[in-house]
Amino acid sequence: MTEKNTPEVILPPFRGDKLLSPAGVPKLLSTGSATGNPRNKCALQPGHSLMDWIRLGNSGVDLSGTCGRIVPVSKEELARHNKRDDAWMAIRGKVYNVTRYMDFHPGGVDELMRGVGRDATKLFDEVHAWVNYQQLLNKCLIGPLKIIVKPDAEIFKSIKTETNKVTIPNTNIANIEIIPRIDWIQKQSDITFYIYTRQFCNPGLVLKYINEKEFRLLVQIEHTKHCIELQLQSEVRWPPKACKLSSETGKIEICFEKVQEMKLWNSYGAHTLIRVLPTDDAEEYNVFKFEIKTNTDFNLDSFEMILRGSQDDTLFLLPLGYHVNISTDINGEPVERSYTPIPQNFLSKTLNTNNSSLNEMNLNFLIKNYKANGLLSEHMQQLNVGSHLLLSVPRGNFKLQHLLRHKRFTFLAAGSGLTPFLSIIQHLLKRFENKIEYLRLIYFNKTEADIWCRNALTDLQVQDERFHLTNILSQI
Repeated sequence: MTEKNTPEVILPPFRGDKLLSPAGVPKLLSTGSATGNPRNKCALQPGHSLMDWIRLGNSGVDLSGTCGRIVPVSKEELARHNKRDDAWMAIRGKVYNVTRYMDFHPGGVDELMRGVGRDATKLFDEVHAWVNYQQLLNKCLIGPLKIIVKPDAEIFKSIKTETNKVTIPNTNIANIEIIPRIDWIQKQSDITFYIYTRQFCNPGLVLKYINEKEFRLLVQIEHTKHCIELQLQSEVRWPPKACKLSSETGKIEICFEKVQEMKLWNSYGAHTLIRVLPTDDAEEYNVFKFEIKTNTDFNLDSFEMILRGSQDDTLFLLPLGYHVNISTDINGEPVERSYTPIPQNFLSKTLNTNNSSLNEMNLNFLIKNYKANGLLSEHMQQLNVGSHLLLSVPRGNFKLQHLLRHKRFTFLAAGSGLTPFLSIIQHLLKRFENKIEYLRLIYFNKTEADIWCRNALTDLQVQDERFHLTNILSQI
């Protein structure tokens, strides 16, 4: 191991919501298409598949036409490149040269030409907002779209200038609510549901099993939960084959294995969408019973605990930076505290199963036992496997989009305060949009024995040169 990949250890000097009525909310039936979406696709010519496009991008051909330079583009310049053989397009503030992509576009040349020479963000979102266009067109990037804002006399009449500094008064911008949208595709053996929200809105999911044909999905976006009651045409197996959440794209993917294989459905069934306010106090939407699957000591004052739905009937995917409240009765009194689950790879001990779908249903905790005043933590450390705890829906107010503009990070964590950072660190190192350049974690503890997840963090530093770990100790 090189010195670069060895974590620093700095020692001190030696010293001694209310449920709204679903009335009027129609059940949304399948369109009958395999995707639930009537968009058309065109047959591509031989040699113009997705893999052919990827090979072209990796061949060294200059697809952007800028020889690798990033060139800012004005709206006027963008508008001049509006022809079949000279086609530029802007999506979310970035301009791409899509001339060579024309014959590779599944929707056909005419469909792509609708967005050429202009900002096509709205058009793109209307047709296929879930597509990872950044990865598809990254070799076509020309540069940022230059936006010149002309101040409105009424809004900016109170602008004050002083030594070239401009103070712009706050304007009232209404928050637009994000309504989840559901789509689906199927194979003969399985069916996959996609729930689309919005890029970097940091959604969460609670998936509740009712029976082989009925499921409840709570899609959480900030403080609002959107309940999707899903009724399937035929039976599927539980747990799902896969359940994934992309915090970057805002897409949730749930794949079920069909009970009757080798059979295509003519419809997925139906679903009802209900908006659940944060003030809702209905227990079925806010509190879930979980069972302890493992409970093992980590060090002298900490323990690892893995929880799963008490009947293997509940799956949690938390938004990044969020926590859950764990509660139980102690001596006849309810006691509740907040804890942040951690990714499975940061545990020193994992549940002994090779079933990835079962592992996805686990919530993993690393908890410090505050014996002096930690009534709940001390009680939980003594609980046996099979005991039950109550968990709340995910809670928090972390704004993931606030990190998007930054490429270099330094995080400060101390003791058990490390847990909220672990999933965020993983996200940033994998982030595709505005890839980060550097991430440093400065981690404070009393002694080396108190350092949590040391091996996993050291391995992460070896695997990714952008990550650097510094351990600072207050005692020898």
